[in-house]
Amino acid sequence: MKRLILLVIFCLPLTMESSEAEGRVCGTLHLARHRDDFPLPRGKVVAELQEEEIGVGTQLEFLVAGDSQLLPATCQYAGEHCYIFVEDSQWDTNGGAIFQTDVDGLGELFDRSTPADEERGIYELEVESFGPPPDVDGEERIFILVLETSASELIGFFDPRVANWPNPALRRDTIYLDSRALRSRRYLARGTLAHEFQHLIHWGQDADEETWVDEGLSGYAEELTGFPETDETMVDAFLAQPDLDLTFWPAGYKEAIPHYGMTFLFASFLAERYGVETIRQLVEEPRNGTFGVDEAFKKSGWVQSFKGAWAQWIVANYAADDDLYGYGALKGRRTRTFAAPPLPFAGIGGSVNRTWGATHVIFRAPDGDPVNIAVEFAGEEAGRYSVWGYIMRGTTGEVVELALDAANAGSIQAVEVDSMVVVVGRTSLAGPGFELAARTFASTAVNGAAAGLPGALHLGEIYPNPFNGQAILPFDLSEAAELELSLYNSLGQRIRVLRRGMHPAGHYQVLWDGLDAVGKKVASGTYLAALRVGTKRLTRRLSMVK
Repeated sequence: MKRLILLVIFCLPLTMESSEAEGRVCGTLHLARHRDDFPLPRGKVVAELQEEEIGVGTQLEFLVAGDSQLLPATCQYAGEHCYIFVEDSQWDTNGGAIFQTDVDGLGELFDRSTPADEERGIYELEVESFGPPPDVDGEERIFILVLETSASELIGFFDPRVANWPNPALRRDTIYLDSRALRSRRYLARGTLAHEFQHLIHWGQDADEETWVDEGLSGYAEELTGFPETDETMVDAFLAQPDLDLTFWPAGYKEAIPHYGMTFLFASFLAERYGVETIRQLVEEPRNGTFGVDEAFKKSGWVQSFKGAWAQWIVANYAADDDLYGYGALKGRRTRTFAAPPLPFAGIGGSVNRTWGATHVIFRAPDGDPVNIAVEFAGEEAGRYSVWGYIMRGTTGEVVELALDAANAGSIQAVEVDSMVVVVGRTSLAGPGFELAARTFASTAVNGAAAGLPGALHLGEIYPNPFNGQAILPFDLSEAAELELSLYNSLGQRIRVLRRGMHPAGHYQVLWDGLDAVGKKVASGTYLAALRVGTKRLTRRLSMVK
């Protein structure tokens, strides 16, 4: 059989220069990796604990990475949740570029009002989502030090060495912010403040967290407070190469750009799909990486795992505009897809180059007319895969998982589709390669069963059941029909309609997210799923537990 190899196409590298306008490297991570280049003062430092109340005009000395001596700075703002100190040489009356309006605006942002919520500041929004910050200095307020950093790439940072300093008089919960950026790159500087505050909180609760989790949550902190994507290149860089390993972090800045985008999107997806409590549990969880995500789900009451959430996410990265399967941080963008050849074809090779990465292949109906498509998948014997089909009929999307056998083979049949994207995710170190074959088929009464169409109307077993987050309701339709799939509470009241209207014959899986018709989470208890087709009514019971 002749084989058409698309492996090279699936492996196209991304070439991108770092952004000159808004791009930045995370200062906290940069310091951690280049600690020897940014030493703290090594000489004997004499300092007394601050006993008097700090207020505007208070002068203190600060430890600063890369400086050989303590840095003098004066408090120019004393708020509810922060003190803002400015390096003396940077204050306007001393010839510097920082004015009182700059400081007051920064204090307002941290204490009281953000673009995301005009009634809550960065402090309140992040403490709610990530938990309380550490308190290494006995002062409940956070120190924000505005200074001219020793390296232009350091827009802002948190330095754990300061929090661990032997002399308690110099230990402070401090976020450092570059004075030049505060004046000329305001959006970036303010987003960096939100980014680095998450690092400070996370360090206080789980100091050795894996980089991909910590950076992803700091990226989400920017979105949470109204400064999403301070580096505007990072998300698009990831969407152009979605087979990157979610759990890996490269050493170089240029190589890390798409990883910032990828981990931010995953963290935002977790927050939107599973809520603030899951994010808080993830930050405080002592286990790290994928194991920490698993524990966070468990402790926040979700019957979910890292692998399951990741599988939903790689599908959602294509289903950007789908209210059921997509998520907001994508802003309508979607991952890069590879177009399959005209049907039928066999033996097309592809690859997912890295573990916890994904490749997306799109099949389109010829001439724009709906068509029945059958796709066969075969992965390498040594590999492990998560394979899904995202099926579009008009404006309605449906997600179906391909069940793989022991030989890593499986198939999917979809009827009357406008397009179908096969999402191949790789969960193993070995076995990056796979092969796809596809054909069309006729859905007549004679060959319907042979083509894999249902032989009868059927409402399948709901899973998981009981559930506490999302449940899948599968049903089979043997012929095109008008239907309604609804949910009822224990009093017999209809609380939500999941599907309604004309549907072609086929296998369906409908996701219920535990919300009623007005978007409110339903209470624990027993519910009834009812599928009505003509005069027939099929029902299944399911239980919500919290």
